[in-house]
Amino acid sequence: QTIRDDITTLSRLLREIGEAKAGEKRDAALAEAEALLDRSRAILDEGRIRAREATASIEDHIREKPIQSALVALGIGFLVGIITRR
Repeated sequence: QTIRDDITTLSRLLREIGEAKAGEKRDAALAEAEALLDRSRAILDEGRIRAREATASIEDHIREKPIQSALVALGIGFLVGIITRR
């Protein structure tokens, strides 16, 4: 009976240790996922800021040199038309 009780106790302890380890791993994985999500959000925000800055820069250039900008756009459109025609 003592051996059975010891085996039962040992089994229970091993199960508890296993559950604790699994919980630690789960918590670590969740923390890592949260950190990755935070980094992704930061990178996305930085990308949005850079896109706004690039858009503003392009708009400024178009305002400063409208004819040159129109000719560049026309040339690019012409090249795209030639390439997609083939």
